[in-house]
Amino acid sequence: MPGSDFTLAADPDGDAEDAFSLLADETRLAIVRALAASPREPLSFSELRDRVGVADSGRFNYHLGKLTGRFVKKSEEGYEIRLAGWAVVGAILAGAYTRGDDIGAIPVDHRCSTCDGRVEATYVDERVTVRCTDCDRTFLDAGIPPGVLEGYDDADLPEVADRYVGSLLAQARRGFCMSCQGRMEPHLSVGADDPRTDDVFEEPQAVYGCARCREKIVTGIGMAYLDHPAVVSFYYDHGVDLSQPFLWGTAWHDKPTLSVVADDPLRAAIDFEVEDETLTLTIDEGLEVHGVERSPAP
Repeated sequence: MPGSDFTLAADPDGDAEDAFSLLADETRLAIVRALAASPREPLSFSELRDRVGVADSGRFNYHLGKLTGRFVKKSEEGYEIRLAGWAVVGAILAGAYTRGDDIGAIPVDHRCSTCDGRVEATYVDERVTVRCTDCDRTFLDAGIPPGVLEGYDDADLPEVADRYVGSLLAQARRGFCMSCQGRMEPHLSVGADDPRTDDVFEEPQAVYGCARCREKIVTGIGMAYLDHPAVVSFYYDHGVDLSQPFLWGTAWHDKPTLSVVADDPLRAAIDFEVEDETLTLTIDEGLEVHGVERSPAP
């Protein structure tokens, strides 16, 4: 995505350390995975033990008891996996697929919107980058688990990366952390001289920070309004469907511009220009929209 940079920096507290310690055993992981493989109905103690393959009933009961409550639910019908257990299995599967080599460079069909140069995508050390080879403009820089790419050809990398990162950004815009599901708090950074934030960016950015962990999503300001109805309809009226992939080639051909119009409270205007029209959103420090105006481009 234009100007996007997705980073992950976990900061587990004591509760998280306790949770991970409960899973530091192959038998316990096998229990969680067995329950995930049978989500339609609870499993009895004996059924679950048979699927895990532990002959010693006492040993199995000990490990199952450690998981019950946090990762496993016990009822009269038997044992079921809890949402926390699903998260563990999902993380295992996301990292289970590994590549023996990196991917790149994969040509991207769309030309650079800044210089009309050639755009390429690479995947190195679990990170995808989409960049212009001529002016070095970066359209996408994001960490992607290897499991996301399982089943796809190398040539599919740009589209898969675009769809995956778009889903993470949509989740952040709706207020949920992609790592711990905590509350994401959005704010506007207006540039390197912004006194309101410790972040230092050369251009205005939308920043989503998790209130629970240290996860942070940083993206070009236009991407914060990718699903705003005024923005969606504005581009659709000009023949651009924002739900389609490869936004670096179809939308933001001329990057949205931002200008600060008031300081206390902070108000900024974002201008989206297509052909002979301008859409202006007036926003605050928390990225909330306070005004919408469409007018002929100057």
